[in-house]
Amino acid sequence: MNAPLRLGFARGVAPTKWANRWKAIFPETPLVLVPLTPAGRLPAGEEPVDVLLERVAPGGEAESSSGEDRTRHGVRLYVESLALVLPVEHELAEATVIEPDGLALVHLLDHPDHAAEWPEPQPWADPSWAPKNVRAALELVGTGLGGILLPLPFARHLANKRAHVIVPLSPAFELPGTEIWASWDRSRDDATVQQFIGVLRGRTGRSSRGEDPGADDAAQADDAAASASVGAGQSGGPERKPAAKKPAAKQAGGQAGAKAPKRALPKNSRGAQLAAAAEKRERAKRAKAAEKQKQAKRRKR
Repeated sequence: MNAPLRLGFARGVAPTKWANRWKAIFPETPLVLVPLTPAGRLPAGEEPVDVLLERVAPGGEAESSSGEDRTRHGVRLYVESLALVLPVEHELAEATVIEPDGLALVHLLDHPDHAAEWPEPQPWADPSWAPKNVRAALELVGTGLGGILLPLPFARHLANKRAHVIVPLSPAFELPGTEIWASWDRSRDDATVQQFIGVLRGRTGRSSRGEDPGADDAAQADDAAASASVGAGQSGGPERKPAAKKPAAKQAGGQAGAKAPKRALPKNSRGAQLAAAAEKRERAKRAKAAEKQKQAKRRKR
């Protein structure tokens, strides 16, 4: 068993999909998930993480990942949808989406995570009244003072259903959303981290570094689109066209339909490891099916 890989993630990010994919491909390296504070920081006393999934302002970049003195690498994963958080008794609380003209009915509160690219909030008469963080802003919303704009996944994670209503913004707003970036220290840029970044960008057990270099980018685009659609309350991802059927292989005698003999995979190669893992899963499935049949026979007796 190798040393664990530690992944820190911003609130509202759901890392389970990547964690399951990593476990299926690299079971020998455990993945430890570390949720960040709502402010996007590691909890006090928490050990450093190897890879960080952080929320970045629209059009921004991961912290310390640009410039000549940069200390980290950064990769953008996807853009989040936006939502308006309202008090439960607000007149727009029953709306399915907020249209641009509906925002005029909302006293929009300013808070630290309100991006400059979003509609201008109402200024505080006394700057000392401004909330210091998102949780404080949500408390003000719950009192009926107004509403706030937040990334939809972040709002769903923090809002209180008894005090708040979350309504997605209509695409007619055309507002830039917050972005989720993966970043890691340049000194930690080893093979394990690179493999995990590949998983974040869409690599699965069926893909490898030896395949078409554009495959990961295409998978990344699909993942990003799926994440954005889930964040917007839609189901599924982009529709994929069925793969074209390959022509049947021919034997030396010219007979069509026969399969070409498989080449033996090099020992300890990535392909051999994946094949062994797939075979192990199939054995487990067969054993489970056999056990179910035995139990069914016992019940009939």
